[in-house]
Amino acid sequence: MFLSKNLKFLRESNSRQSQEALANALGVTRSAISSYEDGRAEPKLVVMNRIANYFNITLDQLLNSDLARIGSDGIVDMTKEMRKIAHVGQSGRVLTVTIDKNNNQNVEFVTSRSALGYIQSYDNADFLRDLPKYTLPFLSENKTYRAFEVQDSGLPANAVVIGEYVQDWGTLKDDTICVVVSKTKAIILKKIFNKINEKGTVTLKSTGISHAPFDMNADDIVEIWRFASYISRDFPEDSTSVPELRTAFSRLEDEVRDLKMKYEK
Repeated sequence: MFLSKNLKFLRESNSRQSQEALANALGVTRSAISSYEDGRAEPKLVVMNRIANYFNITLDQLLNSDLARIGSDGIVDMTKEMRKIAHVGQSGRVLTVTIDKNNNQNVEFVTSRSALGYIQSYDNADFLRDLPKYTLPFLSENKTYRAFEVQDSGLPANAVVIGEYVQDWGTLKDDTICVVVSKTKAIILKKIFNKINEKGTVTLKSTGISHAPFDMNADDIVEIWRFASYISRDFPEDSTSVPELRTAFSRLEDEVRDLKMKYEK
């Protein structure tokens, strides 16, 4: 692994940036940067992601490529090529996160009011720093989570959904409930039926019955977070409401009518 060597090379290639300046940019201490470069310590995954994002390279390049041998121009060319051929949602995706004073990942809370700003600035560390942050003891320390207020989620009103970050979308199994951050449909909670590897799309289905399923191009998706938990002051309802049933039956009638018209032509 070339992490320590690459970090020093990248820092010195960046206008001979000081360890102190890089530490401030990454939200760690100068002594931590020194330890990483000397190989005396290894950063947590969240810090590795921040390093890769800061220097505009992939995590794989940071860890597994001898960047000093490749050179600055070669890094740029290699990164462009990897991005050109990389499949949407592959493990080379870099997630921007924030960390606390102990280098532990925060759980940022995206409220309904901040949803539009999040879609536009999801990879902006300054924007994420301004979001509310929480620590939830029942979540794994080895995974990345984010909290969302999601409208029409099928959960109790004002529920907060906790999502686990999905690095490789192609591995998602059908019927997995996820928070989907999209350019066109905002932030939604849906069951995913995965067609990314075959068609570059996913079919999204509501957890309830009141909304029809629809397809979405992977290019329109910004992030996917697998449902991990939710927090609510209200107890969930026992069954589907009568208005939801009426909406569902009305939609089925429309679909049957459309099918009849197609066959009668």
